[in-house]
Amino acid sequence: MTSTPRSVPLCRLDEIPDGAAKGFRLRDAAGREVRIFAVRRGGFAWAYVNRCPHRGTPLDWVPDQLLDEEGRRLVCATHGAIFQVEDGVCIAGPCVGDQLTPVPLALEDGVLHAPAEVDAD
Repeated sequence: MTSTPRSVPLCRLDEIPDGAAKGFRLRDAAGREVRIFAVRRGGFAWAYVNRCPHRGTPLDWVPDQLLDEEGRRLVCATHGAIFQVEDGVCIAGPCVGDQLTPVPLALEDGVLHAPAEVDAD
């Protein structure tokens, strides 16, 4: 019998407007706070640790403001690096080719769930 990793509910998917992002706070294995965010597109959502791979700063200066004006790409407010929503890969800016740290999500009965402990490295 395999054990299922513990998960925590983040929010209902419909609480994140389509084409927008929402931030959350979780913990790592050592109990330290880890900021993450989820981005919604239709019935899908992707989540990442809220830390730019270039300098380690959060992507947002204003909470939940993580996307460009068109809502197509993630943007680092500190350096202007641009990341793809679907895989977190940087496609422009000082960290081209680097990637945001993904956080696995599960959608159960309309509710997004994330691991209870997030690996922030």
